[in-house]
Amino acid sequence: MSDTCIVIPIYNHRDAIGRTLARLVVHGLPILVVDDGSDEPTRRVLATLAAQYAGSVTLLRLPVNGGKGAAVMAGMRAARARRYRHAIQIDADGQHDADDVPKFVAAAQAEPDAVILGRPRFDDSVPKARLYGRYLTHVWVWIETLSLDIPDAMCGFRLYPVDAVCELIDTVSMPTRMAFDSEILVRLHW
Repeated sequence: MSDTCIVIPIYNHRDAIGRTLARLVVHGLPILVVDDGSDEPTRRVLATLAAQYAGSVTLLRLPVNGGKGAAVMAGMRAARARRYRHAIQIDADGQHDADDVPKFVAAAQAEPDAVILGRPRFDDSVPKARLYGRYLTHVWVWIETLSLDIPDAMCGFRLYPVDAVCELIDTVSMPTRMAFDSEILVRLHW
């Protein structure tokens, strides 16, 4: 049994999740898809994909949309219940390169207690407002941690040590929406 799983929080990305799963199952890691209260068409797509990839994909459903943070926390707790040591978080919309999964696994083997972060690559088409907004978040994270240790706190492609994350989320109130991605890194850094 692998000590690493993949956690995919999803909310209404029914058109992309099939391609995302197809690119991930080839790595042979168990996948926990956390449906964050998606609409009925997405729920049907997810049920079909869970049946198609039975044995590789476990579908967890949250009854109402709680936000990305809520879905990730549910996924982390499910990973802990299944005794995984590490969980790779990846977005459902296919924006991340699934071919990098082995790099995350290797990095976790080299540093088992570390959080391993992806880093986005933007081309000239990215809206400037998005870049500036990201930069402001990065500056705030650097101030909060008094370091430059976290180069990008917003990338949704990362690997967590499950026990450390669950210990934190079980004892500290965490944001349940998009702010979770940055907040969890700051608190783990502390």
